[in-house]
Amino acid sequence: MRLLDVHARYPAGDDWVLRGVEAELRPGDTIVVTGRNGAGKSTLLRALAGLTPIGRGRVLDRPAVVGWLPDKFPTDQRFSAAGYLRAMGQVRGLARADADVVVARLAERLQLTDYLPVPLAELSQGTGRKVALVQALLIRPGLLILDEPWEGLDAPSQAELPALVGEVAEAGGICVVTDHRGRSADLGSTRRWTVRDGRVEERPLAEQSPGLDDLSDPGEGDPEPWHVIEVVVRAHDPAAEVARLRAAGYDIRRVRGEA
Repeated sequence: MRLLDVHARYPAGDDWVLRGVEAELRPGDTIVVTGRNGAGKSTLLRALAGLTPIGRGRVLDRPAVVGWLPDKFPTDQRFSAAGYLRAMGQVRGLARADADVVVARLAERLQLTDYLPVPLAELSQGTGRKVALVQALLIRPGLLILDEPWEGLDAPSQAELPALVGEVAEAGGICVVTDHRGRSADLGSTRRWTVRDGRVEERPLAEQSPGLDDLSDPGEGDPEPWHVIEVVVRAHDPAAEVARLRAAGYDIRRVRGEA
């Protein structure tokens, strides 16, 4: 898949949001996209998915099956979670029974099973994100695009996410993930793109640890400074301790065992 001199902007805007993006995405790639708010990350993802018109340039060889997890999933729909996912499976060409099997399997992995009969409008934001993630994976995508996939997920689902992404990549799919909290270290070997002023820069492997310029502003106004603090804890179950800290809102960059 290739992007050739891609320019994109919204209908009501005069300025290009993406300006002359050139990139190649290869089968099996996992690409982490970072950049500050307003840099053009979401527009880039939508252009990759075919959801934003390209004003100039071209996107070539987009895979036939695209899995899309938006940053906000609309839960104000008159479906149960199961009914919505079954319908989405049928839209994608699955028989009803086959869709139910895939939904049940993915729901079990994301601890969503108990919520399948619940109306979408009654789901929490985090549970709604699980539904959105399942719909993106109903058919193994050739291109999987996840916009801030960790947001709103509980600790067990966050822990399952790298495996889901890895399975798509191992099958030859392309995975593109935005990350403003530094969670992408969990994904293993990745390529890293930084979006600045509507352009995409790929960092060499030697420079691929997250930096401050890659992180979105935490709120309105001037950005608050980010700090890295090393903490030593005693834990019989390190994985559970990491999950607990992440659920509390901390970004865990690295875990080292006692020498």
